[in-house]
Amino acid sequence: MVMTIKDIDISIQALNNAIKSHYAWAAQLLCLTLPDASIDASLIAPSSHQHCRFSEWLRTSRHKVHFSDRQLISVIDINHRIMHDAARELMNAIIAKNASQQVVNDYVLAQNNFILSLDKYKEQLFALRNMHDALTGLPLRQLLYKNFDLFRRHMQQRGHRMYVLMIDIDRFKNINDSWGHNAGDEVLQAVTRILKAAGRSPHHIYRFGGEEFVMLLEATCEQDAREQGDALCQYLARHPINIDGGQLRVTMTGGLTRVQLDESLHDVIGRADKALYHGKSSGRNRCIYAGINGDVPRMSRLLSA
Repeated sequence: MVMTIKDIDISIQALNNAIKSHYAWAAQLLCLTLPDASIDASLIAPSSHQHCRFSEWLRTSRHKVHFSDRQLISVIDINHRIMHDAARELMNAIIAKNASQQVVNDYVLAQNNFILSLDKYKEQLFALRNMHDALTGLPLRQLLYKNFDLFRRHMQQRGHRMYVLMIDIDRFKNINDSWGHNAGDEVLQAVTRILKAAGRSPHHIYRFGGEEFVMLLEATCEQDAREQGDALCQYLARHPINIDGGQLRVTMTGGLTRVQLDESLHDVIGRADKALYHGKSSGRNRCIYAGINGDVPRMSRLLSA
């Protein structure tokens, strides 16, 4: 699963709620030290770790996180179980009035390890969120480099090929100069929505910098990829963007190239960028295909300027 910035925010909130429920559970444990305290049998049951509210978060999160985060979730799960085991031993000792310092220390250590594993996962969620663009919500180039090999393997396993499409909004500086930078921001947001609407799912769209975007396309062959690139350019050109009560026709130029087996993203971006430059210098509003040797004579369908 690829997490969007919205998914990350929801995950952080869900984790915070789960932590609050854990502290509420810990408060029940402290109440056992009070005279004539009533005992909730579920707190000392061998399966107590499966029935507390925190366990609900574990069950749902395990299926929602990116596979690279599953190891952290597994560590949290293990520490959660160990903490419950230590708590059960402490509660039984308190009930039997034979609690020792060692039993208390074991619980404190288990609790600390559990909280540390939660903190580590929360730090990772915040780090992941910082790799997303606040304006468009798109992942930034750091995540592109992080996800590149993973997505390539997944596409290869499906018998498909990966293509990198580098996109630049045409005459974006003129938009900022003529309409203002707020309008420029609105254009970037609108282009993001349009690319998501026009592209095939799942969407692998990244904000590369400024008015540049990168898309990872999955295609069965070169012709399929080139048709996707053309379709994206055409779709954007056919959907004017509403700015300050008026409509602004925005176009883009794309540089497209195929990803070779074990090829670095740096080399792929270099070819796609060369194709993009060729498209800009030959009229804009078009998608140029660069061959694996970097040649750019093959041009996708020219679009009306």
